[in-house]
Parts: sequence; structure tokens; C-alpha cells
Amino acid sequence: MARRQKGSHLRLLLLFTLLVLVGFAFPRLIWTTHLGYSLIALLLTQVMVRDSQAPQWSDRLYRGLGLLAVLTMWLWLLTPLELIHSGVPLALSWSLLVGWSVIRLVKRFAEEPKVTESLLMGATAGYLHIGLTAGLVMSALETIQPGSFEPLTVADAADSSVLAAAHAFSAINYHAFVCLTTVGFGDINPMLPLSRMVSVVTSITGPLYLAAVMGVLIGRFASSLDRQAKDQ
Repeated sequence: MARRQKGSHLRLLLLFTLLVLVGFAFPRLIWTTHLGYSLIALLLTQVMVRDSQAPQWSDRLYRGLGLLAVLTMWLWLLTPLELIHSGVPLALSWSLLVGWSVIRLVKRFAEEPKVTESLLMGATAGYLHIGLTAGLVMSALETIQPGSFEPLTVADAADSSVLAAAHAFSAINYHAFVCLTTVGFGDINPMLPLSRMVSVVTSITGPLYLAAVMGVLIGRFASSLDRQAKDQ
């Protein structure tokens, strides 16, 4: 029963990450993007944390970080673009959240006795989660330091909210996944030192995650083959 519940959590995580991508693909459904981000953070920190074997203080801190990340995202979305520092708490909280979440996910994968469909879904969701969070942090960075990414048009009115100009950030999320996959088309470029560093870190994180997850999956698959051989 517990293993089945863990599998359903991983499927939900993939569903929520795909929900975010739908909003970027179809601007009229941009609201699904922000809903998806919130659901991802809450699922990871409020639901999946129950299956954790980490110390209690660590789980409490992780729960608090998840709530803080959701709060800072909506605060950033609803504030005017001229309040540039509203993106700083978002960038910090979501950077910490994705790093901590990926570590917990990889440990969770390593505890699975064999490779299953839900495990593969969870591994895919973790990869997408890194790209989506990188896009969110880069979007916040563009509001903190306008001109961080070019060519890009964010908004004309300084008093408009980030939420009103959110459709423009789909281009930044595209750039984030280009960095994550190390494709590097070059149609959007980081122009300032901090945006360049964030792009570099994203490019490094993608291959590292794939290497870690592939190592876990291959190890689980080899272990299942050994058990089958012993049973025969």
C-alpha cells in the first residue's frame, strides 16, 4: 500500500510539471503555470515529505521552505514590475527548494527495490522540475536586473504587475531548458554576469542529474536481474 502511494505521488509530480509546460505553450492558459508551480512545491514539501526517513527537524525545515517558496512566488507575481527587489526572495527560496528536492528525490529513487513505471515518471518529473525552476529564477532575475536576457520584451508599463506580463517569460523558460539540455541555440543570450552564471549552473546541473539518476536506475535494474537469477 505504501509503495503504491509513493508511485501515485511520483505520477502526480509529473502531471503538475506538465501542467506548467501547458501554460507556457498556450499563453491564454498561463494561469495553469502558476497553479502548477504551487502544486509542485506543495506536493514535494507537504505530501511526499511524509514518506521521508530524514530527521524530524529536517522535514519541518523543508515544509517551511515549500510554503515560503509558494508565498514568494505569488508575492512576486502580484507586485508591480518597478518593485524589482520582490524577485530576490523568490530566486533564493526556489533555488534552495529545487536543490533540496532533487537530493531527496534521488535518495527516494535509490530506496526503490526495482525500476517501475512510476519511478521513471518521477525521474522525468525531477528533470523537468529543474528546468522549470531555472526558468522561474531567471524570470525573477530579469525583473531584478532588466536586460539580463536579450532579445526579450517584458512589458512597457512599469506599474503593471509581473502577472500581467507573465506571458513574456515563456521565452526565458525556453532559454532555461535550452541551457538544461546543453543544446545552446543562441537565440536568447544572457547579457549580465549574474544571468550568465545562472545559465552556466543550469547547464551543469542537467548532465549531473542525468548521471545521478541513470546510475540509480542502472543499479536498481542490475539488482533486480541478480534477484531473478538467484530465484532461478
